Amino acid sequence: MLNYVLEQRQRLSLETLQSVTGCLRSFCRFLCFSGRVDRDLSPAVPSIAAHQDNFPGFLSRREVDQLLEFLPSANPARKRDYAIVLCLARLGLRAGEVARLTLEDINWRSGTIRLVKTKGRRERQLPLPAEVGRAIAEYLKQARPRTSCRHVFVTLQDARPLSSDGVSSLTTKAMKRAGLVGSRLGPHLLRHTVASHLVQRGTSLKAVADLLGHVSLNTTQVYAKVNLPLLKQVAAPWPKEVRS
Repeated sequence: MLNYVLEQRQRLSLETLQSVTGCLRSFCRFLCFSGRVDRDLSPAVPSIAAHQDNFPGFLSRREVDQLLEFLPSANPARKRDYAIVLCLARLGLRAGEVARLTLEDINWRSGTIRLVKTKGRRERQLPLPAEVGRAIAEYLKQARPRTSCRHVFVTLQDARPLSSDGVSSLTTKAMKRAGLVGSRLGPHLLRHTVASHLVQRGTSLKAVADLLGHVSLNTTQVYAKVNLPLLKQVAAPWPKEVRS
């Protein structure tokens, strides 16, 4: 039973695992009360803590550089993937937001990118960093197949819009091929990384919330935990003993 729960922990969220173990206990009690087994096995199902340390995981700057240095290539797929990963690693976009980008959402003159169909259902406009703009432009000119599709990122075989799952899959594969390790590789790790690095540089939580598109500032509060330089500044030194 323990091995099963440990295996499920690798792929399920904490909340889902709590639900699964609760169902397992109920099923074990049912088997006992209905006479199908001669003893109650529910105590054998391990308990899952009601809360977890929500300290956000994130990549170091060296690991981000490692990923971005691995991707550039003349290969069309790598050009597309590089542009996608830059959108994630520099702007903190969600996989779905990248997948839904259209050609009309990029304003090359003003250097901005518009996000319309977001998780919070609020349109927001972000600055388009020169590095990200160059990568997207190079992909559009040299790697994107000719198609009437208005989505920026498409499959290279049949020019269909790339799905959110497709963005997640190619990002995770790129991170593994670049030599990054961890159980939570993928677009959301890059989103956490962008927010964490901004907070560590002294960016306000409100500015980070606006960038990420958080409806409530409470969602962004977790990143206050990663502001290690600030925590070091406010940590009071241990008082010295005064001898009379």
